[in-house]
Amino acid sequence: MKIIHTSDWHLGHILYEHDRTAEHAAFLSQLRDIVAEEKPDALLVSGDIYDRTNPSTSVQKMYYRALLDIHSACPDMAIVVTAGNHDSKAMLELGRELWQMAGVTVVGQVERRDGMIDLDRHIIAIRDGNGDAKGYVVAVPHIFDQNYPVIDENAPKEERRRVFFSTLLDRVAEMDTDNLPVVMMAHLTIANSNCTGHEQDVVGGINEVPQEELGGGYDYLALGHIHFPQTLRKDNSVARYSGAPVPVSFDENYPHSVSVVTVERGKLPEIREVRIRNVRPMLTVPSEPSAFNVALDGLKEIRSDEECYVRLNILMDSPMPSDYMEQITKALDGKRAAYCCCRIMRVENGAVSDDTAVTYDEFQELSPLDVAQRFYKSKFGTEMSEQMSDMISEAIKRYTEEEKI
Repeated sequence: MKIIHTSDWHLGHILYEHDRTAEHAAFLSQLRDIVAEEKPDALLVSGDIYDRTNPSTSVQKMYYRALLDIHSACPDMAIVVTAGNHDSKAMLELGRELWQMAGVTVVGQVERRDGMIDLDRHIIAIRDGNGDAKGYVVAVPHIFDQNYPVIDENAPKEERRRVFFSTLLDRVAEMDTDNLPVVMMAHLTIANSNCTGHEQDVVGGINEVPQEELGGGYDYLALGHIHFPQTLRKDNSVARYSGAPVPVSFDENYPHSVSVVTVERGKLPEIREVRIRNVRPMLTVPSEPSAFNVALDGLKEIRSDEECYVRLNILMDSPMPSDYMEQITKALDGKRAAYCCCRIMRVENGAVSDDTAVTYDEFQELSPLDVAQRFYKSKFGTEMSEQMSDMISEAIKRYTEEEKI
């Protein structure tokens, strides 16, 4: 069985107030072309289709049109979509029956039938154009640790995830009388994963899951959630994060791709990456932290026709110039580069430090204005202006007075 594995599209993502529709549309167009060329038996999208649970109407339309275009590129291919932690599970399943007419199966949530967990809605038989079975996909959406369903009343709460996965795999084993390949989908953090580029809030704070806790009996585990593409092997189990096809942050500075996987029962899967070209890459200028004037010179070297996002990489041993934003704007005048932010590294006694960091006890002693000023300095590398401080003080005063009424 041949599959294309992808995840973490994050459609609708906004990067420092910059809309990214063109980048996502370019990726979806490339995915359609990859499908047309590879002609897989199934396309698996392992969660985080959207960046927010309430995507705009235009973003939803982009997703709908893309799925229909992809289906048209290979009508015999099955498409399986599961919900991630960024998705609204109920919204993703809207029109589930209509989607099946286009070969798309959406699994957003766990449901019950006649009081029992409906295991069969998670198991999709993959067939070729002649209707012959090629294999099975076990589609598991993102489930918070505390929300795994109770299948065995005698199992303790911390065992519910393990019981859920093993029960699903037992069920597909009963159905797989021809010993066909089995692919399982999940959206979670496997222990010892490489989380390069992720911030903790992006990872979602989800506990790491030992790979063996997801059971055995599958030939490939198609994972979503971690954006760095990687393959994890544990005993005879092969799991893979296809990674995000479009970077979500400047620190995701590695190649992005989708995975083409050939799965055969009882054998190690063959995995091949197909690169995705980002039409608007993210540049950190310069690559190493440098003085502001050096970073500014780096901006001037960007070609006028080069579409990109820019983050300045600044090593500071003195305050930023008061007109630093004007200088940045002037350096980018006439260019197609979009300024996003400055990453500020400070030098103190020869070491990089951040003097805005405080302990919990120190934080308790700070006023709201202190917190705002520290945040401003951390983000922009310079002191907040007196005018802005006065405005914040006035806002705090008005809020305090209203609370007393």
